[in-house]
Amino acid sequence: MRHDQITDDQIAAFIDSDARERQVPEETQRLRDAEEMLTKRDPLAALKFLEPLLRDHPDHPDVQLTAARAYFKSAQLNKALALAEKMVEANPADFYARRLLGRTLERLNRADEARGHLRMIDEIAAE
Repeated sequence: MRHDQITDDQIAAFIDSDARERQVPEETQRLRDAEEMLTKRDPLAALKFLEPLLRDHPDHPDVQLTAARAYFKSAQLNKALALAEKMVEANPADFYARRLLGRTLERLNRADEARGHLRMIDEIAAE
């Protein structure tokens, strides 16, 4: 059956069926759990969930971002800085990573370096 022959009723039945097991990959669940720990203001617990992901998938953007946030929130600023710099280098248009980089530099008392990153974000947001 071609995708354009599938009806809305067939899609709804598939989604509602109990026959389909809805397992989330372990990596996805760990990332979700880490995000939840950040929401609960427990960055060290988030990092525990992220340990195997950082080991096995160190270049995955979602792993990097979540880990950088956890490092930042747990005041492990040099680790946050290293990841934020890596993310901005890989994707200069990632403004969340750039803001995190700027804020981390501020907390490290490197205001002059932070200013350029934060100014860029503010200028684009103002447009």
